[in-house]
Amino acid sequence: MKMFRVVAITIACAALAAAQDKVTVPLSNPSQAATVKVHLISGSITVTGGGTAGQVVIESGGRSGSRRAPRDVPEGMHRIDMNAAFDAEEDHNVVTIGSGMNGMGSSVTITVPTNTSLELKSVNGGKIAVSGVSGELDVENINGSIELKDVSGAVVASSQNGSVVASIDKVTPNKPMSFTSLNGKVDVTLPADTKAHLRMKTDNGSVYSDFDVKLDATAAKPVVEDSRNQGGKYRIRVDRSVYGSINGGGPEYRFETMNGNIMIHKK
Repeated sequence: MKMFRVVAITIACAALAAAQDKVTVPLSNPSQAATVKVHLISGSITVTGGGTAGQVVIESGGRSGSRRAPRDVPEGMHRIDMNAAFDAEEDHNVVTIGSGMNGMGSSVTITVPTNTSLELKSVNGGKIAVSGVSGELDVENINGSIELKDVSGAVVASSQNGSVVASIDKVTPNKPMSFTSLNGKVDVTLPADTKAHLRMKTDNGSVYSDFDVKLDATAAKPVVEDSRNQGGKYRIRVDRSVYGSINGGGPEYRFETMNGNIMIHKK
């Protein structure tokens, strides 16, 4: 039976920012693909592929924002920041990185092997940027944009207040994907031979594409809900999404925003 190591590292953000140090987390099995999970309360995330096989390198940057002094602080006094520590843990080729709860975020830069799946989540503090990675990408940013450049695999990307921009070199066949924003544009570039069924919806904007999209007018059928026998109401819901297919169709790709345009480019 092969034993796997668990490596746990605590990174003091303020010290790393001053010294520009890097922390290397070794993988249990360098020959296998890695998974990196980053959950931040506040801070930007940058992930770059193409790093050394068998390791994940983490570097903490400066604070992502500043706070005004409370009114009860006398004039002339300055704040001494507390360390907003990051914890990193490796188990079975899964590296999990988390931050403290004090809300004083710091940016984090991570270099990973090319074949790495990512789960990236941030609430406040800036952009999530990924480049040169191949794997399953699950990216969520509440108050900030998402930028995915030269990635491959299957993508689920969602922003509440920011744009979602993705350039994909190669897609995973038969895997659905989703690109959504509440307040921001959705701009996605796909390989020219991508086969997919498209579901597109914007409430305040337009949809553009240079693909030859075959629209399906029958897909958006009204949905009838009749619960009058149980004392309810008779209701008809109309799906405002536009459905279509490219290159004969395939898995469903969802493109949706409330406020912004949707652009689907052919690479």
